[in-house]
Amino acid sequence: MLKNILLSTIAAVSFSVMFNIRGLKLIFAGLNAGLGFFFYSITTAYGYDSHIGMLVASISMSICAEILARKLRTPASVFLVPALIPVVPGGAIFQFALNLLEGNTELAFTYGIQTMLEAGALAIGIILVSSLTKVIIRMLNKRKSHVM
Repeated sequence: MLKNILLSTIAAVSFSVMFNIRGLKLIFAGLNAGLGFFFYSITTAYGYDSHIGMLVASISMSICAEILARKLRTPASVFLVPALIPVVPGGAIFQFALNLLEGNTELAFTYGIQTMLEAGALAIGIILVSSLTKVIIRMLNKRKSHVM
């Protein structure tokens, strides 16, 4: 498991370089990927389905990205997009397309559903954290304006 976390960190750092992310932000983007893959691995190791692991991973990576964005005054996407690369359901998408082309429609349908669940879980986790962050920031700004 530690090897996979390290490899996901390296993959995210590599993609971060492609996205022209430099310095400390590069390191934090990689660590965010390692954190997300850690939560994904733990969740699936306890017997939960992969889409539940993706949801937990995307929530943890989104929270970390939002915190880093506030601390380093950078958009959260700088830390989130490279971190999502290791958990994107690429294998399931490939199996879906392969089985569809080979005429195995039942197996293709199974992989298609799995892909949709995993991609949906990633999106729901990101949207949930992003929306909640905006609500909290709005509440804090209202509190500051009422105090002054």
